[in-house]
Amino acid sequence: MYQSAQWLNFGRVLAVITATACTAAFCQTRQQPAQLEFEVASIRLHASADNKAYVQALQGRLVMQNFSLKQLILFAYDVPNNQVLGVQDWMDSNHFDVQATTAGNPTVKQVEGPMLQALLEERFHLKVHRESMERPVYEITVEKGGPKMQLSKEGSCTPYSMEAPPPVPAPNAPPPIYCDFPHLSGDGTNWTLDGTGVSIRKLATSLSRSGVDRPVIDRTGLAGRFDLHLKWAADAPVSAPASAIQEDPSGPSIFTALKEQLGLRLESAKGPVEVLVIDHAEKPSEN
Repeated sequence: MYQSAQWLNFGRVLAVITATACTAAFCQTRQQPAQLEFEVASIRLHASADNKAYVQALQGRLVMQNFSLKQLILFAYDVPNNQVLGVQDWMDSNHFDVQATTAGNPTVKQVEGPMLQALLEERFHLKVHRESMERPVYEITVEKGGPKMQLSKEGSCTPYSMEAPPPVPAPNAPPPIYCDFPHLSGDGTNWTLDGTGVSIRKLATSLSRSGVDRPVIDRTGLAGRFDLHLKWAADAPVSAPASAIQEDPSGPSIFTALKEQLGLRLESAKGPVEVLVIDHAEKPSEN
């Protein structure tokens, strides 16, 4: 998912998980060979008291620093923060450093998906299962005045498959803008979402993985791709420690932001939601 390393404020770890997890690599069910595993891997307790996390995922290599087991699960199993059940206190409070490599040339999707899953199952003795539950959700519909979003122009973004290495840009060329690849950033309270050629389905997925407190389902019926810029403030920080520095919430609520900025409505409803249930996990031994 990442082609380069990033240092992150700990309060933004959820945002990074969100922005990456809702790309094509994470919005599909993973069905990969069971034997796809790292050859060399190390998992240790994070020694520093800082609030920064570091992540680098490349083909055949994964480095993650200052991540809780719950956050590792979010990466590996394609689940939003609010759709993981059975989380014990230590799974949120203990943080770990992960370094893992393998020979060959597995894709980034494989590294962050089935290979990380296998590592968690081996080192944490993690056992999980998925099930569907009737739970509160939000549905996105179109406001009476119609959508305020701008349709993307043809050629304004670059298609990108997570199954293959990213295209190599020309020398001195700016980084490409990828289609349906929204960038979500936030500190747990204030959020910004930007994207080019984004479907409303992908917008719903991104919101499900941000400060919104329940899954979001697209009920707009809009089939086009849009250029999006959305700013809002959550009622309270999500998955951010008390020590993390938070900006004062100064933006509109997600309900107001969608209405005023995109011409969309967010409504409460109930519906079937797939959740990941943690059946068992153990603290790993130092290695």
